[in-house]
Amino acid sequence: MFKKLLVLSAAAMLSIGSLAACSNEEAGGSESGEVQLTLWHPEGDKSVAYDEILKEFNKEHEGEIEAKIEYIPRGNKYAYEDKISAAATSNTLPDLVAMDGPNVANYADAGIIQPIDDVVKEKDKFVDSAIKQGTFNDKLYAIGPTESTVALFYNKKMLADAGISPPTKLEDAWTWDEFYEAAKKLTDKEKGIYGVNWTLDYGEWIIYFTGPAVWSNGGSFIAEDGSTSEGYVNGPETVEAIKFLQKFTNEGLVNLQPTPTEFEDGNAAMMLMGSWQWAKLQGYPETEWGITYYPKSPNGDQVSPSGDWTWGISTSTKNKEAAGELLNFINTKDNVNKIAAVESTPPSRTDSMADLTEWDQEPMNVLKEQVLNTAHARPATTSYPVLSTKYGQAVQNIFLGGDVQDELDKVAKEVDADIARK
Repeated sequence: MFKKLLVLSAAAMLSIGSLAACSNEEAGGSESGEVQLTLWHPEGDKSVAYDEILKEFNKEHEGEIEAKIEYIPRGNKYAYEDKISAAATSNTLPDLVAMDGPNVANYADAGIIQPIDDVVKEKDKFVDSAIKQGTFNDKLYAIGPTESTVALFYNKKMLADAGISPPTKLEDAWTWDEFYEAAKKLTDKEKGIYGVNWTLDYGEWIIYFTGPAVWSNGGSFIAEDGSTSEGYVNGPETVEAIKFLQKFTNEGLVNLQPTPTEFEDGNAAMMLMGSWQWAKLQGYPETEWGITYYPKSPNGDQVSPSGDWTWGISTSTKNKEAAGELLNFINTKDNVNKIAAVESTPPSRTDSMADLTEWDQEPMNVLKEQVLNTAHARPATTSYPVLSTKYGQAVQNIFLGGDVQDELDKVAKEVDADIARK
């Protein structure tokens, strides 16, 4: 901050002092001249890391910038997003907004977040999938410290007892049929043991964990330009992929009413789950777990889902420069390491991956390979909230026995109706 020394009358000094205080409040500051920044993030395991990072930031910027974070309980699956929408309407958004990756396009288009190409440092240090996730209309709107993926977790003893050797190299990843045959062999209905576990949660999880099956088969959820979902979310490649997954539920290879710890308790031999699951498994040291790659279509490419919670600067901020300073601080290599370590989540910086040597060893190397080599972002469309919700509901119905084509036709109709309203 630069100060000009002027000789002024007492009255002029008072007048300028009043204007300065007023101007500082408009800039999100305090009477002391300190810029006040607010952040919103869903409540969760990463809160501990963010508390430590913000404490360090405030110490380094004492007297200049003070940042405060509010953790929002998610309640129902979309409670956090509902709060952001309400704040956008009343122009009461925080300076920095955390958002799930696929919401970037919607928030950018709605004017909730603003472009940040001019403030983000070290963009070349981030994995391609993190940059792609945060980009809308060729402008960067969000960047975050972590990535995520979905892989096939397995109980080493149960697979060994069944004579099954899971792939240890990316190029040897199971095809759908190989995965299906393994699940059948591992299912023991008399003992109540299922071949594979996956949750029927209706939220964002369903499009996230089923997406690779669709993409690997040449399918998609919406046109590249976002103009229509007709012929995409209900197209033949997508329908075929979901029919394959439906076989698992139709044949009882997946429990439709699993307990929260079905896999951990040894009642399922395998589990399609996110990279965050590895941290949770450390609470079960009596069992040895492994991780192998997400299965692929016999004729398709190896694909894994990507995208994690990321940060954007809201259009409500009164001080983009200070908000950018905080955004870059959160995403330094050291702080990315801290955040990634909390949940054993893949870092979004390549130099962080190099620092965290556990990502080069089994089984974490599987997650790293997927993030670096097979990551596929969810669709960047302004109608994503409708697509995700309606598709999730449809697949839940399909897993319960619904007709695949009919259910996905309904999704296409709902999404295209939303596109037409924009």
